[in-house]
Amino acid sequence: MARVRARNHRDSSGRHLRRTLRPVHGVPRIALHLRFKNSSPVDGRHRRLEPSARQTLRSKANFANGWAFSGLTVIQSGQPYSVVDYIGAVGSVFYGVNDGITNPVVPLTSCSPKQAVTGASGAHADPSNPNSYALRSECFGLPLLAPGELDGAIPSNDPYETNFIDHGQRNIFRQTWQRRADISNVKMTQLTERFSLRYSFDVYNLTNTASFDIPIDDVSQNINFNGFPQQGLPSTIPPCNGSFDVPSLYVCPSLSGLGITNKTIGSPRQIQMSLSLTF
Repeated sequence: MARVRARNHRDSSGRHLRRTLRPVHGVPRIALHLRFKNSSPVDGRHRRLEPSARQTLRSKANFANGWAFSGLTVIQSGQPYSVVDYIGAVGSVFYGVNDGITNPVVPLTSCSPKQAVTGASGAHADPSNPNSYALRSECFGLPLLAPGELDGAIPSNDPYETNFIDHGQRNIFRQTWQRRADISNVKMTQLTERFSLRYSFDVYNLTNTASFDIPIDDVSQNINFNGFPQQGLPSTIPPCNGSFDVPSLYVCPSLSGLGITNKTIGSPRQIQMSLSLTF
């Protein structure tokens, strides 16, 4: 088998790694472009664990002996995410209205990533208060292709085709911090030489604090999966079609619930006790 030699270097931004595989013994040249500019979907950027344990000293009272306390507190940053649309609002010129292969990111238009978030988790979204949603829907748009683009591949009567975004907008948002504290109390009592009793009292999620999953980020801007729009139908109504009653091919991502958090990670507070006899 022929061998290839690899060389790594960075571009002017210092963030784009290119691996060039040079030919050896006639093997064709292959170039791979690996981007590390954004977080992965499972990136936990910050995580702090606070374990604690304590055992009681021996005393004359048998009830005070054999107690042990342990606890664990976990604080970590929320999960990263990006807004995606699989049904034609992104990349329709390549995959139509059913993109099940890529992860098509809905681009920001007039906002920066910091301006697109409200600071809320989206768990208590109220339609009368846009700031209760995790994201501002007006910050997202459509990567529409104008007729005649792609070297004339887009027909003059086709204003509906969309492209993919360049790069740099994947997983640029992050859900709020996750917090959890668990404690356990254990009492060991030696009844006789052969018999011992063990009692435990455990509390999971002591403060009953909710850790939120990412908000709704899978939107449907081509709500009817319409792959053959009627000529004359507008692609969208600027700045964004926020109503199902107004005819256009694409609608606002807010109609899909963008920025609403409806799931949690982990369980609510749970309390359990156990008693075991060992002999």
